[in-house]
Amino acid sequence: MTDTNAGPSTPDHPDEPGSRVGPSVSEVDAEVRAKLTGQSVSSIAEQAEQAFETIGVRLTGEQLADYADAVSTGSVFAIETVAD
Repeated sequence: MTDTNAGPSTPDHPDEPGSRVGPSVSEVDAEVRAKLTGQSVSSIAEQAEQAFETIGVRLTGEQLADYADAVSTGSVFAIETVAD
């Protein structure tokens, strides 16, 4: 018997071949904003720095401060990444 409701096959473990690439900058930004908007700038900066480091993105001190301020107030902030 065939399961006609089966969706695309996805691996159970992110390290397996065929797994999705890690989260993007915009996905991490959305997650940070969902969790931290309205909190103190220092708290946001610390947690945002850690969140972005998980995907290999490092913000300068000035960028991080500006980003944390934007998240705190719910303002827009464009994160620009630079290739090495």
